[in-house]
Amino acid sequence: MIIELGKSLKSKMKGEAPVFGPWVGLPEPTVVEVLARLPFDFLLVDAEHSSVDAKHLATLLPAADLHRMPVIFRTTSLSVSEIKTALDTGAAGVMIPMVETAEQAREIVATARYAPLGRRGIGPWRASGFYDNADEYLREANAATTLIVQIESALGLENVDAIASMEGVDVLFVGPADLASSLGLTVGVLSDELLSVLDRIAKAAQAHGKIAAIDLSSPDRLSKLRMLGYSLFTTGSDLDFLAQSGRRLLADLATEVGG
Repeated sequence: MIIELGKSLKSKMKGEAPVFGPWVGLPEPTVVEVLARLPFDFLLVDAEHSSVDAKHLATLLPAADLHRMPVIFRTTSLSVSEIKTALDTGAAGVMIPMVETAEQAREIVATARYAPLGRRGIGPWRASGFYDNADEYLREANAATTLIVQIESALGLENVDAIASMEGVDVLFVGPADLASSLGLTVGVLSDELLSVLDRIAKAAQAHGKIAAIDLSSPDRLSKLRMLGYSLFTTGSDLDFLAQSGRRLLADLATEVGG
């Protein structure tokens, strides 16, 4: 199933329709299962800015697998151990934050890909169905695994073409808040200056056959970002959904009480 989920996600990424997935920051299998029942294209479990770590995947991934939902895992850093743990546990891919040089991208590819593309160690315990499907997994994993690198600093932007040229990288993902901050731009504002930068990153991705991706903070930005060439989007989060639902309920109750 792990291989099928990974290939399904990569197939969607190469299609014409945009691909959407929410952030998951709560290390609770029930939360993952509820989100996996919704028609998102993937879930992105985030270890960089939440209490989740790679070890939680052993309980979170089965909850997603119940509804055939691919899971991408964002590491805390350029961590070899987290990449290995996530993939061996059965994540469909990994996202690596703050990638700034081609050398870093090359090392990430080496860690995440089996030979001949890399030097990933062989031990896909859960990913291979506890070794029942080891031969298939080892044969197909490189093709089924999505490798995402984040461009979110001035240095990463400077080296974006070299990073995009790395064989084995599938997606360039923009962290718009960190990138804007690094460039001295106002965080949260889709200014002309930031749009120009986003256009540059999307063009680098397209020139090297990669997918351009970004966090979508508001649906009204979708058409503009798609026009630039972005096709994979993270949007919303488990915590956002909880808070927004609570706010709507309280607003409705206030209306009824006031009426």
